Amino acid sequence: MASPAPLRGRQVLLAALIGGALGAAVALMLKTVVSNTPAQVSPRTYVIFFVIFCAFGGLAGLTLEAVRQLQERNPDPAYHRKPRTAARRQSPQRPRPRGEEPKGD
Repeated sequence: MASPAPLRGRQVLLAALIGGALGAAVALMLKTVVSNTPAQVSPRTYVIFFVIFCAFGGLAGLTLEAVRQLQERNPDPAYHRKPRTAARRQSPQRPRPRGEEPKGD
């Protein structure tokens, strides 16, 4: 059995950086919103929010890219099938009872 290909670390780190940048953008947006309200918030709280949002954004980006790469390399054919969508399936339509017309404008 062949050994699985390793993860591409640069792509994972890039995804983490992009996620962290998006988290920073959300944190700055929330800082702007909160600073324009009458609420009193200490500067330390803003820093904590900024760190938390950046960390969780980076973690989300890292996780999404790592899982995507793992699924891409999985030999199981179930991972490589195209998913069925609800639009493809044709459900049988029930006949309407007599005397009922569809409501329209």
